[in-house]
Amino acid sequence: MQLGYAHTQRRGPLPIRRRLRAVALATLVAFIALAVSGLAGPADSDQQRVPRATLTLTPDAAPIPIPPSYLGLSTEYWALPLYARHVSTFERVLGLIHVPGDGPMILRVGGDSADHAFWNPGRRRLPSWAFTLSPKWTQLTTGIVHQLGVRLIIDLNLITNSPATAAAWAQAAVTRLPEKSIIGFEIGNEPDIYNQSSWMRVTAGDLVAGRALPTVLTLKSYLSDFRLYASALHAVDSRLPLIGPALAEPRSHWPWVRALLAAHVPGLSMISVHRYPYSACSRRPRSASFPTIARILSPHASTVLAAELAPMIAATHRAGLRFRLTELNSVTCGGRPRVSDAFATALWAPDTLFALLRARADGVNLHVRANTINAPFAFTPRGLFARPLLYGLIMFSRALADGSALLPAQLRATPSLNLHTWVVRTRSGGLHILAVDKGHHPVRLLLRLAGHASATVERLRAAHPSSRFDVTLAGQRLSPRGTWTGLRRSQIVRRTRRGYVVDIPRFSAALINIPPAPRPPVPVTLAGLEPIS
Repeated sequence: MQLGYAHTQRRGPLPIRRRLRAVALATLVAFIALAVSGLAGPADSDQQRVPRATLTLTPDAAPIPIPPSYLGLSTEYWALPLYARHVSTFERVLGLIHVPGDGPMILRVGGDSADHAFWNPGRRRLPSWAFTLSPKWTQLTTGIVHQLGVRLIIDLNLITNSPATAAAWAQAAVTRLPEKSIIGFEIGNEPDIYNQSSWMRVTAGDLVAGRALPTVLTLKSYLSDFRLYASALHAVDSRLPLIGPALAEPRSHWPWVRALLAAHVPGLSMISVHRYPYSACSRRPRSASFPTIARILSPHASTVLAAELAPMIAATHRAGLRFRLTELNSVTCGGRPRVSDAFATALWAPDTLFALLRARADGVNLHVRANTINAPFAFTPRGLFARPLLYGLIMFSRALADGSALLPAQLRATPSLNLHTWVVRTRSGGLHILAVDKGHHPVRLLLRLAGHASATVERLRAAHPSSRFDVTLAGQRLSPRGTWTGLRRSQIVRRTRRGYVVDIPRFSAALINIPPAPRPPVPVTLAGLEPIS
């Protein structure tokens, strides 16, 4: 029957067979077109809907010079022995975030542990809550300073110590630590939020160095203490630079800085403050200080934070002093799991550091507590454990590498986009552009910048802003030894008549490097001949 049916169809009228073939072919073409449109259509449509942004340099605006030793770290007294056990890996980590030729890295030692620390060369009995500063500790720290080539800010005990015993520790530090390694002594740690009841729970009322716990620390009492400490330190060495007031809440306690500047205390060389936009000690999600991924990615945690400090920084510079954030991190109280150890912090860090640079801060020390999750790295029995925050710091240092100035630039973008861009002019005349997309939408960025060659693009990426383990920078990951694994990948972007066009995926960052224009050949003059160009 099938053969007969086929035979009948083959011998049917020719026009009918042609019409059937035409209909079948048209149906097949339509089906294929529909399938292709179903696969490619949405992508093309999405591509057309990708928000666009344009970056141009601001004409006639003054560049902002990048201060030497801008990015440093801060840690606790008790953390240095741990770092000494992993000093080779620690050295590699510092090498990743330090800009070569930008001055030595500054390591601030103190924080909460400063008010627990006592110089105790005689090994007298101290309370269990105290941290002993001994000749062994100074020897260990000397080894770290020599191997890492860092400079130190030493934080002094203001709560449980006295001016005389603090001066004894300063004398020991100057004598025992490498010559000229100390760039300043910071007097106190967050005195503006001192709470006697909290310290009573820590000390159980113990007296050390003959000093009872202060009932309260006010602006007036802090100035009095600062003068007493300054006088005691002046007796040790009149050239010792002093730093303060190390405020926890500089926005609320701006009068503390104003009063310290007006006091004209001899030796004061730097104003210091601390900033953590959010706090893991906040337990109420509706509280403005409660940390979330969305809040870490918000302008409040970066550009707004920096803008709020700008008037204080300007006043400090008018007084002829430097301004440094001796502690900075995204979340205080050790951090909140799945927030302060998430990829969102890798996007927050470079954006915030550049925003503070634009506000004219002279330096920033990112605080690293060895046993908390808000630290950018930790040392384990296997070696280095790199959190996403470390990748963000490395990308910032790469953007700053060989940089001479931050160039003012204008970004034209839809207000709903959470896109931030920063332009660094290198010493050789090239440009480093960091684009950070902290929003929910990808962006097509047009760079209307001068250039004569193709640009290279390296990307900081993860699957999601809450990711903790799949972070890559230029396609690479850090190993437990502090070395890169995988091939370093970059994208080549050719210049068009309009400029460079770079796609920035959502929740990612891109570092775009535009090489300097080639220099004309140097004329060569030979005796008796015209210059040859």
